[in-house]
Amino acid sequence: MNCFSHVDPKGSGNCEKISGTPGPEDIAIDRESGILYISSHERREKNKTGYIFTLDLKKEAKIPVKMEINYPEKFAPHGIFFANVAGTKKLYVISHPKLIGGSEHTIEIFKIEKDKLIYESTLKNENLLSPNDLFVTQDGKIFVSNDIPTGQFGQIIHVLLRLNSSPISYYNGKEWSLLGEKTAFGNGILIKKENGKDYLYRSSHVYESVLKYELSYSNSGSPELKLVKKIELGSGPDNLEEEENGNILVAGHKSNMRFLGHAGNKEKTSPSQIFRIFPDGTTKEIYANDGEQISGASTGISFKNKLYISQVFDPFILSCTVAE
Repeated sequence: MNCFSHVDPKGSGNCEKISGTPGPEDIAIDRESGILYISSHERREKNKTGYIFTLDLKKEAKIPVKMEINYPEKFAPHGIFFANVAGTKKLYVISHPKLIGGSEHTIEIFKIEKDKLIYESTLKNENLLSPNDLFVTQDGKIFVSNDIPTGQFGQIIHVLLRLNSSPISYYNGKEWSLLGEKTAFGNGILIKKENGKDYLYRSSHVYESVLKYELSYSNSGSPELKLVKKIELGSGPDNLEEEENGNILVAGHKSNMRFLGHAGNKEKTSPSQIFRIFPDGTTKEIYANDGEQISGASTGISFKNKLYISQVFDPFILSCTVAE
């Protein structure tokens, strides 16, 4: 649980806050337009509805804009993913209606038209156990990383016992299924092509590692995963984002106990780290702060010369200029 772990500051000397987004747990970018999409939900207060914000990264003044759209009932956004599916830009959003008196988990799909989000459809299925993050391919296949399908006490037990109880949910466009490869407290998920092959990266929070699988498909079209590398970080990895040059950024939580303390009390801090993963599996810490600047960082996205860092609870995103 790394109860009393701390981190030394790195890359935190040239940063500024972009305020106005409660609990911006996940962010996704349309690199063509320079628009950052923000999953925003006040998680410390019960029965709060969440929203999607946008941030135009090409404008000098960085002001988040709340999207005024026909939100699904009891919208509680978590992981999000921007995808260009068959030539149409879409935003896929994991929602947890249970948090505000609803029922099962859902994936909400929005079509993007210029500066508008248009609600398109809702996906829900018993195989969405405890969705945390998702990846959508260009032909609309959905891979969902589940974390721990139980309450907070059960989560602590699963972490302490390092139980491999987190499968990947898969949607082929018609049917849902669960893939066989499980890990302990799954988190971020990403698919990218390397040397002509597809690889699936998945955060394993308990093992403080990012797992790299070779991804192929059987004759029946079912995904098959073969573990080829375990990339150790020494910090519990959260969301994964590919950079323009093919490297991967991943946020890290150094202390689970300090994170839980921060979840219950905003005055308590929790360390934040951002790592860069290179194609050969080596890593480099590019940002670190013990929680005074930002606590519980969950996603890192680079755009031009800036690093944008989101977090689970507090109402701002951090923009940093980080040396390569």
